Amino acid sequence: MSISRVAVVGAGVLGVAAAREVTRRLPDAAVTVIDKADSVAAHQSGHTSGIVDAGLEQIPDSTAAALARRGVQLLIPYMAERGVPYRECGQLMIAQNTDEAERLEELFARAEDNAIPGVRLLERHEIREVEPAVRGVLGLWAPHAAVADFAALAEELASDVRLAGGTMRFGTEVTGFDVMSNEVRLRGRTAPARAEPAERDAESGAEHGADDEPETAADDADRRAEQVHDRPRTYRGDETREPIIGVGDELRDRFGEQEWFKQAESTIGQWREKLSSSWSRSSDTRPADTPTEEVLGTFDMVIVCAGLQADRLAVAAGSDAQPRIVPFTGDHYTVPPTGAEAVRGIVGSVPDPHAPFAETSILRGLDDALVLGPNTFVALGRETYDRRGFDLGDIGSTARFKGFWKYAAQTARTAARGVRPRVSRSAFVDGVRRFVPGLEAASVEEGSRGVRAQAMNDDGELIDDLVTTVRGRLTMVRAVPKWGATSALAIAETIVDRVMEGLAR
Repeated sequence: MSISRVAVVGAGVLGVAAAREVTRRLPDAAVTVIDKADSVAAHQSGHTSGIVDAGLEQIPDSTAAALARRGVQLLIPYMAERGVPYRECGQLMIAQNTDEAERLEELFARAEDNAIPGVRLLERHEIREVEPAVRGVLGLWAPHAAVADFAALAEELASDVRLAGGTMRFGTEVTGFDVMSNEVRLRGRTAPARAEPAERDAESGAEHGADDEPETAADDADRRAEQVHDRPRTYRGDETREPIIGVGDELRDRFGEQEWFKQAESTIGQWREKLSSSWSRSSDTRPADTPTEEVLGTFDMVIVCAGLQADRLAVAAGSDAQPRIVPFTGDHYTVPPTGAEAVRGIVGSVPDPHAPFAETSILRGLDDALVLGPNTFVALGRETYDRRGFDLGDIGSTARFKGFWKYAAQTARTAARGVRPRVSRSAFVDGVRRFVPGLEAASVEEGSRGVRAQAMNDDGELIDDLVTTVRGRLTMVRAVPKWGATSALAIAETIVDRVMEGLAR
C-alpha cells in the first residue's frame, strides 16, 4: 500500500488536527490542507467561547465520552508545550429548582461513571465558597474545566503540518470528487487574487480608493443592502430549489393559537417571499468573475472535515444526504474586564434534554472579560456572522428539511425561538442573572457570533457522535460530538485509525 499524496479538505481545528495526525503516521507523504477561507479556523473553530469540556454531559461508555476523556489527555500537554493560551478555572452547573436538581444529580452520576477527576455536588453554602456571586439550590463542580484559545490551537496544529512538509492551500473551494479505485481527484475553484486593501484617510478615518468619492448616507445604506443577499454557492449538493416553505400541520395544530407560534409563522412568510424571488432567477446565475471549476489535484487519500458544509460535500461525492447539517447561530455577549467581577470560572445552567439549545452560561475569558453565551437559535446562514446578514439558500435548505420540523415539533418552545430573526439580548441576560443576580445588564455588550454545524437526521434526532462515511480512498466526517474542539486531537486519531484500517482491508 503506497500513500504518497494526501489531501485534507477543511482547515478548522479538526481538519488541521487530522492533517497533523497523517503526517505523524505517514511521514513520507505529501499532505495538503485545502480550504476556501483565507486562514485556519475561519468558521466554527474561530468563533467559540473557548470552553474546554470537562465531560459532565457524556453518556458513560459512549464514543463521545471516550473521545472527551482522550481529547483532554492529549490537549492539555500539547497546549502547555506549545504555549497555546489556556487557563484551568473550573466549571459549575447551577440548579435553580427541584427538577433541575434532579437532573444535576443524574449528571453527577454520569460524571462519576466517566471518572471525571474532582467532580462533586455542592450545597448552597458550598456554592458560595467556590463562586461567591452565584446563587442556586444545588451545584455540580468540575474543578479541572478550563478555557482556551481554539483558534490559536488550530494555528499551532497547522504549523506542525507545515514543519512536517505539508502545504496549506487557502482560497480554494472544493466542489466535487471523482472517486476511483486507488485515488481521488478533487475538483474546485481557486479564488481570484484579492485587491490591495483600501487606504485609510488619516483625518476622517474613512476607507477609500484613489478614485472614490466621499460616501454619503445613501451610499452607506446601499452598501449595507448589498451585504445582505443570496450569495452564489457551489455547495448545493442535490438539494431541491423549489420555494417550498411551510410549517408542519402538527406544529400548527398544537401551537397555532400561541403568540410565539404566530411570530414564527410571520417570519416564515417573509422567508417565503424572499426565497421565491431568489429562486425565480436562473439556477446557473453567477457573477461574471466567479472562477470556473478546475481539477485541483489527484490524491491517494482524501479526508474531508468540512463542518458546516459536510452534508453538501458528501452529496457532491455521491454519498447519502443523511445526516443533514442544520446551522445554529450562537451569539456571545461580553462584560469588559473593568466591570468583570461576577464569576471566577465557568458557570452555567443545567442542560435540559428537551431544550438542547437553551443552556445559558457565563465565564471569565482569557483576557479577564466576562463572556455570556451562546444565545442559540437557528442560523440564517451557514457562514453568516454579520448580525444583519442572511443567506437565502441556507435558509431554504433548513426550511425544506423535514427533520428540522420534526425536531421543532419535539422541542417546540425552544425551536420556535430559532425561526425568529433575532432573540432578545435582555431576555438572555435575564436568564444568566437567575444564577448570577449581581450581573449588571447595562454593562453587557455585544460580542462575537459563531455558527454551529448540528448534524440531524430525518426524524429530527440530533447526532452527537462521530460519524464518518467511506467511499474508496475518500473519508468524510459527517458529524462530531458537541464539544468537538476539546476532543479534536482524539477525534483526529480515531479518523486516521479508521482510514488506515480501511486501506489495510
